[in-house]
Amino acid sequence: MKKIFISSLICFFLLGFINNATGQNQQKLKIEKQIDSSFHVMIKFAESLDYDKLTKGVDDRYNAGFIANGSYFSQYDSLINSIKIKSFGVTKQSITIQKEKITVLSDNIVLLTAYGDTKIDVNNGNSFFVKFYWSFVYQKIDNNWKVIQSHQSSVR
Repeated sequence: MKKIFISSLICFFLLGFINNATGQNQQKLKIEKQIDSSFHVMIKFAESLDYDKLTKGVDDRYNAGFIANGSYFSQYDSLINSIKIKSFGVTKQSITIQKEKITVLSDNIVLLTAYGDTKIDVNNGNSFFVKFYWSFVYQKIDNNWKVIQSHQSSVR
């Protein structure tokens, strides 16, 4: 009787552990899907040069800083203003992700790294290509995933 009780207790704990691990994995997969979706929506905004919509995906409350091509921006506003100035004459861009990795650090913090290629069309009819490397830190704020810090590098 004692052996049956102990065996039952061990099985109960093992089943609880397995169910908890399965639940955690499902939560992780759910978060990864949410981040992937948010990231690809933001790419569409970037391709169409819609800076207002792009900005809605960022929360700068921590002033964590943003790095773009070796320049440090302590606030997101200064980064987006720099991007607007540099994109003068650009009519559109096409972004192709070569590799993307999402790492769930907690229920509300996620790291996304990616690299790929961008084709940039300018108003004189010319185009040029840029290889980019990105990392974004996302935080769930008010039930929405927002970028709180980023690093962007590119090579022509």
